[in-house]
Amino acid sequence: MTKKFKKGDIIQGSKRHKSEAYHPIIYFEEIDIDFFHGGMITHSNMSDNMELYDKHFDKKISNDGRPSFFVKNYLIKKQKWGPFRLIGKLSSEGIKYIEENISSTSPELWEDYLS
Repeated sequence: MTKKFKKGDIIQGSKRHKSEAYHPIIYFEEIDIDFFHGGMITHSNMSDNMELYDKHFDKKISNDGRPSFFVKNYLIKKQKWGPFRLIGKLSSEGIKYIEENISSTSPELWEDYLS
């Protein structure tokens, strides 16, 4: 379902409740028909979230003046939150920056990451 996207695409799911695709998702790769590897972009600077700068984007998500952060962990996202649409794109520098910071993490479902 997400095979049309490329690593670094920023996508938004059509199911946007808090327990679904509420935040923009950085697409990494498809796992199977049920899941894909992704990252989460937020405006929250809590925990270990790391700030993203203009140089990390080829196409920004919006003109929102608040800073963007990414959750410092590979996440497992659910295909059922789609269909998904492209809303932005990381630059090659942005992809490298994120991958360097999450390379030592194990992919987790969001619910498991929070606990």
